[in-house]
Amino acid sequence: TPNSTISRETSTQSASAAASHGHVLPEGKIMPNTVFVGGIDDRMDETEIGSCFGRYGSVKEVKIITDRTGVSKGYGFVSFFNDVDVQKIIESQIHFHGKKLKLGPAIRKQKLCARHVQPRP
Repeated sequence: TPNSTISRETSTQSASAAASHGHVLPEGKIMPNTVFVGGIDDRMDETEIGSCFGRYGSVKEVKIITDRTGVSKGYGFVSFFNDVDVQKIIESQIHFHGKKLKLGPAIRKQKLCARHVQPRP
């Protein structure tokens, strides 16, 4: 019946709308000792960002997220070797090249793409 199709679409839309309002999805898992960094511009490289966050602890990895062509998407993640107070880092105002970085807890979205993308064999 056509009615069942409509109700399925509305439930999907409301689920994605809820997800986009900053709610942590059940698939999301907080990554320990890792900080989400937004507001990264093209002039910033991973080494510079790593040294910037070095005052909070020993930086294990800096990963700037890029698209398929290698262009920076303007955000990334900084992970630390030792236990750091992620909340304290998030609350500190970090300015880099005159821009304030947007900081937040790093949430690894698990199996989020599996619904839309077929896994490659």
